Amino acid sequence: MDEFAHLIQAPKYKDRDWKAFHSHFGDAALNRAGGRLVRDLVDAGFTIAYTTTRLDTFMPTTDYWIRQKSLPPGHIECREFWTDGTVRPSLDIKRRHWWKWVDKYEDQSPVVAWIDDGPEAVAMLAEQGCPVWKFDQLVVEHLAGNLLPTIERGPRPVEELAKQRAEARPIFDEAEAEHQRKHKKWQQAHVARMKQRQRERRQRRAQS
Repeated sequence: MDEFAHLIQAPKYKDRDWKAFHSHFGDAALNRAGGRLVRDLVDAGFTIAYTTTRLDTFMPTTDYWIRQKSLPPGHIECREFWTDGTVRPSLDIKRRHWWKWVDKYEDQSPVVAWIDDGPEAVAMLAEQGCPVWKFDQLVVEHLAGNLLPTIERGPRPVEELAKQRAEARPIFDEAEAEHQRKHKKWQQAHVARMKQRQRERRQRRAQS
């Protein structure tokens, strides 16, 4: 979606053309090296899950795009409107996705490699004890025929990741609790606005 990023780069949120940006989701190009990487991982027996900072209302579009590009379908984590809102930073979304997976799915399907093309996201996830790789790193290893040994080795020793995770968890929990306290107030205001709009529409219909 880089070619459409200019639509949402205005300094003020209200000036960003999110509607036009969202309308181009289906036009996003597939990185061919990434497509081959994902398909080969599935062929090797790995289960693929996807994470996106798009709103959950666009999950069907995301799933359709994945299938249209002949990528293996899988679980999709999105920006949840009632958990995250619309303006929560993308890095916070990805951090929540990591810890949500740890809490909800790790016993049955632990993350062995999280792949991201954003340096800031990779650095943040590494601080959480996530076995994260920069996309370009794994593409190089894939082309060299070293993909599976590289993933098995991991980006850092298991002990280091466990220590980092233990240190990061209480920090995340505190930040998440604070976000949810603030977000609850926004939710209440949002519901009030929606109810007011409904009342106004009913009044206009009654007067017409």
